[in-house]
Amino acid sequence: MRHERLRLGLLDRLGIRSRSGFITVSAGGADAIRRAMRHLAEGGVQGDYYEFGLYRGYTFWSAQKAADAAGLAGMRFFGFDSFAGLPEVGGPDLDSGVFIPGDYRAGKDEVERYITDHGFDWSRATLIEGFFDRSLHPGLRAEHQMGPAALVMVDCDLYQSTVPVLRFLRDLLQDGTVVLFDDWYCFGEAPDKGEPRAFREFLDANPEWTAEHLMDYPSFGCGFVMRRAAASPN
Repeated sequence: MRHERLRLGLLDRLGIRSRSGFITVSAGGADAIRRAMRHLAEGGVQGDYYEFGLYRGYTFWSAQKAADAAGLAGMRFFGFDSFAGLPEVGGPDLDSGVFIPGDYRAGKDEVERYITDHGFDWSRATLIEGFFDRSLHPGLRAEHQMGPAALVMVDCDLYQSTVPVLRFLRDLLQDGTVVLFDDWYCFGEAPDKGEPRAFREFLDANPEWTAEHLMDYPSFGCGFVMRRAAASPN
């Protein structure tokens, strides 16, 4: 894992993460989405797709293709991003040195253009702009008639960004929802940083939910299936 972090640092120095084009920096994200879509189809789980952190929209676009290939024709797609890159890093991730403010910046118009040029069906999709602590407000679900979550891609890197995402998702979860964390291992095995810390705190605060490990995927990803905890006997 240390080698992967050094690799990301090298990519930053070479400017690779800022190159133009319809690209992804998630080595296994698209394949993980395809695997998750097949898992959902085999299990009969219906619902919508939610992605938090789009960069240039490659995995968002690939999610629709994967859903169609898996026969999940009724799925809608909701993408959330600041379109201004990462926020100022604070909290438990402050001294990690892995992420910098503004990293993964791509304007909303740019993202829409890339996705449209690759044959995306916008009649089933919505993009929502803003940093998550402000954009994920209580009325958003009703405003867009959001359905239960079938598949969620959490690609927001930081603890401070993941906390409001999980809080927003709480009422969208169903038994069988698959949640992919694209940066689960980006701080190595540290449980007190990033997405792992936010998820642990979420599960502690919501004991009605448990998480079954589904997959690991490159470079830093981990996926879980959400299950409703069995009721305690009286």
